Amino acid sequence: MQRLRGTRLRRAIALGLVVIAAFAFVVRLVDVQVVSASALNAEAKEKRAVPISIPSLRGDIVDRDGEILATTDERYDVQLSPKNTRATGGKFWRYDTERGAGTVEVTTEQAYAEIADITGQDADDIRKVVDDALADNPKSDFAYVKRSVDLSTLNRLKDLQIPWLTFESHHKRVYPNGAVGGNLVGFSGLDEVPQAGIELSQDACLTGTDGSERYERSEDGVPLPGSVVVERKAVDGGTVELSIDRDLQWEVQQSINRQVQEAGAESGYLVVMNVKTGELVAVAEDGSVDPNDVDASDPLKREARSFTSPYEPGSTFKALTAAALINEGVATPETRNLTPDFLEPEPNVRFGDSFNHPPMQWTLTGILVQSSNVGTATLGTQLSAEKRYEYLKKFGIGTSTEAGMPLEDRGQLASWEDWDRQTSYNTTFGQGLSSTIVQTAGAYQAIANGGVRIPPTLVKRCVEADGTAKTPDHGDPVEVITPESSATVMRMLETVATEGWFTEFLEIPGYRIAGKTGTAEQVDPATGRYRTDYVHSFAGIFPADDPQYVAVASIAFPTAGDGGVAAITAFRDAAEATIRTFHVPPSEGEFTPLPTEY
Repeated sequence: MQRLRGTRLRRAIALGLVVIAAFAFVVRLVDVQVVSASALNAEAKEKRAVPISIPSLRGDIVDRDGEILATTDERYDVQLSPKNTRATGGKFWRYDTERGAGTVEVTTEQAYAEIADITGQDADDIRKVVDDALADNPKSDFAYVKRSVDLSTLNRLKDLQIPWLTFESHHKRVYPNGAVGGNLVGFSGLDEVPQAGIELSQDACLTGTDGSERYERSEDGVPLPGSVVVERKAVDGGTVELSIDRDLQWEVQQSINRQVQEAGAESGYLVVMNVKTGELVAVAEDGSVDPNDVDASDPLKREARSFTSPYEPGSTFKALTAAALINEGVATPETRNLTPDFLEPEPNVRFGDSFNHPPMQWTLTGILVQSSNVGTATLGTQLSAEKRYEYLKKFGIGTSTEAGMPLEDRGQLASWEDWDRQTSYNTTFGQGLSSTIVQTAGAYQAIANGGVRIPPTLVKRCVEADGTAKTPDHGDPVEVITPESSATVMRMLETVATEGWFTEFLEIPGYRIAGKTGTAEQVDPATGRYRTDYVHSFAGIFPADDPQYVAVASIAFPTAGDGGVAAITAFRDAAEATIRTFHVPPSEGEFTPLPTEY
């Protein structure tokens, strides 16, 4: 009886333990499946889910016709997981594309051969990659199969549906035209970070938004089929459209490089601008950087110096003084002036012409033809300093251009109240102030365009990936002089081109040209004094009877030959190339020069 009671007690204790254990399991089951289900599911998914960043493509930079100046080459690295090639008995299953249903078994050896057939390797090459990786680390999860394959190769490899094969994309910025427009397009540095030019100034347009996706993997790291979830689609960068013409840019660069070399000059610039729109169709500089090989270029010539390096323009600005005189009614093309070769109009103020001559009976037009500092200053100062300053500002001098580059210098134009007596005279003939060559082109564009200055344009628009176009604000048009004054100054400048010493170097058969030479001293930053050599320029308009384009050439500090002839030749080359490129019709009618003497 006592033994029976002991047996019952043991059974009761055992049953109690079973009940307690069952209760504990129930509590845990409820916790797992109900109370903590969301958190545990999320944790499990987090352990299984693999995030992938989908890089966006940086947008293209193109010329006015859509020709690519900068683009992004997308390449792909092919990778595998060595340890997983041995998983599941060295085989896997993939969708049977031939039957369009079911799966088919594929061995690792078969996969090696399929990969090699696409990448141009041997199956033994792929096997060696795996064997070497596992020899170093039996748990190796990464090894390269082939680096930098193209998109076509990538898609063929993906079609193999090999679970242990993975891919990583990387981008490289490439410039198909090399140094053509390199000074404008700019370049990128480490990790493709933009460093200069349009690459830098238009980075917001060119940069896309990276996407992201996740896929789930098994415990052994193999991606689970059908588990990819796109969380955010990648949006590629926009396309920046420039106003330049690639082929014209090449021709103009060839010309300025040739003239700089033949003249033994320190530098040279050559700009072509559309008179009606202000669009810069070519902006060339000697030694333009090749964005594909930045280190091979002169560090001092890697930026767009046409926008960042102002200089004293000299006699090309005499046309601006003449325009102000004409527009104010103070002078006409026939206004007479007995012009000596040297003048001291005030104490400690002196200036002279570039050549010795007796007092000459020149008209205002003759003063331009002879490029007389004395005559220009004598007539120019009949306008107050304040009035002349106002005209210079309206011509765009002393105000930064907003054509679309990251840096666009304003040049130097002190307020008229700060001009000393010498500067007040010097500014009439283009000294005592400075401008970029683009600003000079803009001033001549105003003269040629009926007196209305249209701010220069380099960046035409940004076209987003969805087709939305954004046009930058380059500034508002400014009426500088009246249409009547514009026509008068154009006749004066055409007389300069037909009666000047340089006519034989300038002539383009069938086309009338208007323009002005310039020879200017420059301050040496090291000494604060003017150098003894010069910057030679020519600013011209063509065709003079129906102005379509302005071109300005500059040759700095030549050591061989004639810098003035080099600048004029560069202008003529650019004008001829522009005429061919845009099919500019020839001039009509004959031109009768204005009187230069009385």
